[in-house]
Amino acid sequence: MEENRKKKRNKKLWIPVIVIVVLMALFVPVPSGVYKDGGTRAYTALTYKVVKWNRILGAGGEKYTDTSVYFFPKNFQSIDTLWETWEMKDVDLSVYKEPEPKEEEHFEAKILELSVVSAKVEVIEDGWNCGNPIVFPVKDLDSIDAEVGDIVEVFYNGIIKNSDPAEISASSWRVSEKNREQAYPGQWLDKTTAGGYDSNIFNFTDLRITKIYSDCFFARPLPIGQAIKLNGKISDDWCIGDSVTCTYENACYDKKNGRKEADLLTIDVSDRKPEPSNPDTSHEPGDYMLYKPVIYLYPEEETEVSVKLVLDGELTCTYPAYKDGWTVTAMPDGTLTDAKGQTYNYLYWEGESGMDYDFSEGFCVKGEDTAAFLEETLARLGLTRREANEFIVFWLPMMEQNPYNIISFQTENYTDAAKLTVSPTPDTLLRVFMAWKGAEEFMELPKQKLTATERTGFTLVEWGGTEVR
Repeated sequence: MEENRKKKRNKKLWIPVIVIVVLMALFVPVPSGVYKDGGTRAYTALTYKVVKWNRILGAGGEKYTDTSVYFFPKNFQSIDTLWETWEMKDVDLSVYKEPEPKEEEHFEAKILELSVVSAKVEVIEDGWNCGNPIVFPVKDLDSIDAEVGDIVEVFYNGIIKNSDPAEISASSWRVSEKNREQAYPGQWLDKTTAGGYDSNIFNFTDLRITKIYSDCFFARPLPIGQAIKLNGKISDDWCIGDSVTCTYENACYDKKNGRKEADLLTIDVSDRKPEPSNPDTSHEPGDYMLYKPVIYLYPEEETEVSVKLVLDGELTCTYPAYKDGWTVTAMPDGTLTDAKGQTYNYLYWEGESGMDYDFSEGFCVKGEDTAAFLEETLARLGLTRREANEFIVFWLPMMEQNPYNIISFQTENYTDAAKLTVSPTPDTLLRVFMAWKGAEEFMELPKQKLTATERTGFTLVEWGGTEVR
């Protein structure tokens, strides 16, 4: 009996406790998070929600602040949903609208600094109201053979960020014809170290003019090739983009930097006709670009590393500058530091080569499936997520709009064409090079077997690729 009375008494004690807990859940709000919209805070109970709005509304950082209460069932809606349905009395939202995009504008400027990432220029147009130099990214713009000292025409969306230097988002750029008014501002090659040739060892029968100065012009062999400097004034009848044939004398070739220079004798219109694109035909060196090979170095401890590249072709761009090779101090996390203290994520190079591409095995992938395919395949080839991400963001914009892409990862034919010598020798060497071409319809081909070496010890990773047309 006594035990039963104790149980009943204990049961009576629990009833008010349960009631209090239920009431607290119903009516006492608890913090449910701080949001990234500017710092909005929410406090939620089962019957209502209190929202202390602190939301950024405009590009200038303006904020809307207020406190709102939402009762069941709105208390279970998300902050974004509540925001969309919330009518803010006495608030003119029009003042917070994003500024309308301005029409594309352009200006002419002289290049002050230039890297593979960005350009810094000084505007030379009269009446320009921005006194500061201007910087803008160039990594996604077409290559135009620009150099420090060149005059270029820059196109942008009309919005200038007021900073020092000022900043814009350039949509395109091109070499200006105003370069005709000045002599070439630099030295193309060192004639004291370059080899001199009396005979016509270079084929200058099909060139495309890329830049014109008062004392020389630059041209590239067609269909593609390394820029050549031809000394001598040409008439105003010739323009950037013209296809020409030239004769010359006093040729010089700097093999280390892959640069050619000669004195112009004659210039005439080229009679070259465009040839139909056929990726299965034979090709000569210079037909294909090896795009954006990058080299990561991961030693087990801080190590000075020397990397030398021997390319069966010509280097067209390197960063940091490739002289007799690269020598950097590498950290285990991949950070590279040169002798001047400048840091890099990787060693970058680009070049032209006539290597043969093997499509006897590979993959035919829908354009819309390219991202998923590369994520899975690059992981199988041994790339880390960071390395694979940098690979994908470079190639995906060129591939995902195609109906299909035919992809084959090159092995010995690539490593034989681009030989690396590394000191100290890496314990693990991963070199991933993708050749691909767009296709209108699905194509059957034997599936390529892909494997990767396990990453142990000092690891070198390289990736690059080319579009075969």
